Amino acid sequence: MKKAFRFLLLFILPVFYVSCETDFNVIADYKEIAIVYGLLNQNDPVHYLRINKAFLGNGNSLLYAQQADSSSFGADINVILVEYNVNKVILDTIVFDTVTLYNKQAGEFYSPGQLFYASNATLDQNNTYELKITNKKTANVVSSKTDLIHNFSFSKPASGAKTLSFKRSITQPMKFSWQNAVNGKSYQFKLYFNVKELNASGDTTFRKIEWLFPEETTENTDGTGESGVTYSNEEFFKLCENKLPYSDQATEDAVIKRFASTCDLEVTVIGDEFNTYLEANGPSTGVLIEKPNYSNILNGLGLLSCRYQIHRLIATSPETILDLSTTTSLKFAKPN
Repeated sequence: MKKAFRFLLLFILPVFYVSCETDFNVIADYKEIAIVYGLLNQNDPVHYLRINKAFLGNGNSLLYAQQADSSSFGADINVILVEYNVNKVILDTIVFDTVTLYNKQAGEFYSPGQLFYASNATLDQNNTYELKITNKKTANVVSSKTDLIHNFSFSKPASGAKTLSFKRSITQPMKFSWQNAVNGKSYQFKLYFNVKELNASGDTTFRKIEWLFPEETTENTDGTGESGVTYSNEEFFKLCENKLPYSDQATEDAVIKRFASTCDLEVTVIGDEFNTYLEANGPSTGVLIEKPNYSNILNGLGLLSCRYQIHRLIATSPETILDLSTTTSLKFAKPN
């Protein structure tokens, strides 16, 4: 089978190269194509939309990319977000204004200033939002629509729990879990372990150790059921042993004592459209090299979807701190 496949390639490749000998002009007549990216979160104080235009011209495209006018609509477009309730009644029209952000690193496109469209409007998780972009010069209209992800909460640890325990002698599988959110599709859970360090000079350093868990995707988005991740308590201690001691021995030697603080539990959830977009643009694992482009922008390309995030700050249990203090290399103080 492998020999037959290699033979087929040897037959196809010469035909492919011969067919590419004919010259042709890749510069077609101009067509306005808007590229739109936006993720709405009702908890964000400011909502940003990235709206650019596709470009192509004679010569080096990388030189065009360095010019803002090549890909920016500037003030030539009206950008609004129409808010609907469950009965499809229009409640509000939110206007987005231009704003320049100056934190883009140097690259193929112009920097550090990049033009965005922003609004500080308050969004309601129960409503639907339709984006409408109208070009003032050409009257071209681009649109898309999204719902918002509803608030949700942790189920493990229970709401009444005041501390989080990773007691080392407990070896059975443990679980963090949360209620599924309405309009939520894919969840990413992280735990941040907060640590305070005292060094020889008397200075205090605050560190945050990240524990990243695999993504969890739900079958439906109606908010029923719950999702979660499993772990073992031993994994927590291995994480500390791998990430806390400094690789530079002199820096580690300067640490006199570490003090365990809180654990910050974080769940980030994205909408169905964003999840589909990520899956469509992820690495190919099968025989198909090319994947179909995914876009939910009408008369344009890109993505409009939603995201949401919850946090829970919880103290590290005394028995966990005691177990940490028995690991000499970690230098943790014993609990009071």
